[in-house]
Amino acid sequence: MKLYVNGKITYATYVNTGVSAAPTQSGTYPVYQRFLTTTMSGVEPDGTPYSDPGIPWVSYFHGGDALHGFIRSGYGYPQSLGCVEMPFAHAEILFPHTPIGTLVTVQ
Repeated sequence: MKLYVNGKITYATYVNTGVSAAPTQSGTYPVYQRFLTTTMSGVEPDGTPYSDPGIPWVSYFHGGDALHGFIRSGYGYPQSLGCVEMPFAHAEILFPHTPIGTLVTVQ
């Protein structure tokens, strides 16, 4: 993930994106909803429901896809169900830069 401010990269970190069964959609999307903390729920690709409470620093940008903090053993490769996951500390740094309407580009 690269954060651009006035056309310059001001912050970067490794993130996780969607697995092949639930990819993060390429394109540019506006942030449309934000939460300091929320519960994220849905269905795994195998049909198993999930509910993850306490997800911090969430900025939704495309359907159920969001930038947010999530604890994983590593970052930098597909692990999510379409979201862009990052360590909590990095999500906290990014969050103030993603008000409603901020454009998120997924490549």
